[in-house]
Amino acid sequence: MNVQAEPAAPSDQRETVLTGRSIAPGLGLGRAWVIGDLLKCSGAPQAISPDDVDHELLRLKQSVEETLADLDRSAARIEFEFNTALGGIFRAHGVLLRDLFTSGELDRELRTSLLTAEAAVRRVFRRWYKQFEAVENPALRERADDMLDMGRNVIRRLRGAAADGPQAMPEQSVLVVERLLPSDVVRLPKAKAMAVVVESLGQGSHAALLVREKGIPTITGIPGIVSQVTNGTELLVDGFQGKLTVAPLPAARVEFQERVDRWRATLARCLGACREPARSLDGQLVRVEANIGIRDDVELALDNGADGVGLLRIEHLYFARNSPPSVAELLGELKQLVAPLRQRPVTIRLLDIGGDKPLPYLRLAATPNPVLGRRGVRVLREYAQLARTQLAAILRLAQEHPVRVLIPMVTLEEDVAAMRALFDAVSTERKVAQPPEFGAMVETPAAALAIPALLKHVDFLCVGTNDLAQYTLAAARDDATVNDYYRDSHESILRLLRIILADSKQRSVTLCGELAGRESIVPCLLQMGFRNLSVAPTAIPTTKAAVRRINIGEQVAAAVDA
Repeated sequence: MNVQAEPAAPSDQRETVLTGRSIAPGLGLGRAWVIGDLLKCSGAPQAISPDDVDHELLRLKQSVEETLADLDRSAARIEFEFNTALGGIFRAHGVLLRDLFTSGELDRELRTSLLTAEAAVRRVFRRWYKQFEAVENPALRERADDMLDMGRNVIRRLRGAAADGPQAMPEQSVLVVERLLPSDVVRLPKAKAMAVVVESLGQGSHAALLVREKGIPTITGIPGIVSQVTNGTELLVDGFQGKLTVAPLPAARVEFQERVDRWRATLARCLGACREPARSLDGQLVRVEANIGIRDDVELALDNGADGVGLLRIEHLYFARNSPPSVAELLGELKQLVAPLRQRPVTIRLLDIGGDKPLPYLRLAATPNPVLGRRGVRVLREYAQLARTQLAAILRLAQEHPVRVLIPMVTLEEDVAAMRALFDAVSTERKVAQPPEFGAMVETPAAALAIPALLKHVDFLCVGTNDLAQYTLAAARDDATVNDYYRDSHESILRLLRIILADSKQRSVTLCGELAGRESIVPCLLQMGFRNLSVAPTAIPTTKAAVRRINIGEQVAAAVDA
């Protein structure tokens, strides 16, 4: 997601109803805010007069210098957190950009075309992209994407941060994009985004997960939507049925608004009792916590009655930066995040990157299947300083707030043992007398079937059904073409959950995947034995309401009789 498409008058749009697929339930209406690729900007480029050339060249020079300085800072930080080779990538980008600028090609393009600096950069970098893409040498071909990244960075600075992306959305907007990444959702201002329409998005992708957690109605599966919708056109988004109405007539708008009012009234009724504990009809207490990822989610979790935070993702603290945070920076961010929670417990998962969650400054080597490559704990083990920084910040935070530490995406016992050893070592170095509890995320069949081995090294377990479904059903969660195969309530998943509980030996087990907040499945989960659920903040009131309607003892007895 990079740049707002050029505005055009919405009057040429006629009412059209398009059908896609629901990603996040809900109803939203607003004006389209269409986002396209910075280097694929549509519309005619803006011409300038010869008198404007020197001013545009000055803007271009300043933007290149800012980009070069940022690359140097990123290289230094990455060399410390990861290794010299990765930092060298950014230094190489700096050399490439500096050479391109001093060659005079950008200057000549601007003077001969008499177009804005943005248009000149777009032309030159796309030309270089095509040249690199055409070569046979694989190492040189990789430079093609580097050229695109550098071009986008320069244009981003030319445009100014305030003009870039979703941050500049007006109130009451519907975001329309071709592709959605987790880092895009992190930057998405919920107060402005009434809904999201994305051309293609996997049902179980992390971006889909985050829009559901933020409670933003989202639909996908409408090819070419970015080119079909004019910026500023009114849109009605039905996140329940996966329908999009473009340029609605007055009658359609009135009917939709009535549906929105009824839906909000239903939500308000559930919110009425959300701050009370969730007890079943036979008196059994079920903790319903929140999965959160950004600061806005904290207030949302509190407003919806969260008993605590069962899963705090810290990826957003890395996505929004050009280099990894230091211990002090990370600690400061975490303190701000948890402060409103007062003494509610928080489980913090260490950085889980890879697959559909790439870090812009960590260039992992391309692999045929990223979700089966280096991600989660595998990256943390490879870059120990990255893990040390996180552990040091969390251990410091634990002196002020009740927290637990969670490691992501384990498959082998040695992964867990190695991370436990690192955790204990950092605790000793920091002179932490009483370290917080240390747990593992069970997200693969391998981990689910090896609980006794994992329990040698952990104090608690969390089960992530989103990835568990992906790896069990061989359906990538971020691949929209296999959405029909991605079924997190499949019998194979339920059977694995029963095995996990049976092997956990009364150790604390939290279910924190999407499945935990699905009302129709909650009775089954409680009958299995789950008493700790962590769900999207907006799902807490309905999940608590579902718990209160169930007599767990009767369900268990009926299952035994059956």
